[in-house]
Amino acid sequence: MKPKPRRVAARDNPELWSDTEEMTLEEAAALLFPSGLYTASTLRTCYRQKRLEVTLVARKLTTTKKAVREMLEAARKPARRRP
Repeated sequence: MKPKPRRVAARDNPELWSDTEEMTLEEAAALLFPSGLYTASTLRTCYRQKRLEVTLVARKLTTTKKAVREMLEAARKPARRRP
């Protein structure tokens, strides 16, 4: 398992980050999915599939807690009913 990014190690509680604070995909994965369920690679794939809103500055991808939350809500599927 990779070490936590420096900024996440300093503030490892997601509540300490505002919903609109920019973070790298590595930071977002480490902060919001500490169990490793989703990784920076997963978030990058979601960006390529146009499911995750990101900011691209100097070839660096950043996102926000709000954008990740919206991506997960949009991906949620209703339960199937049994016939």
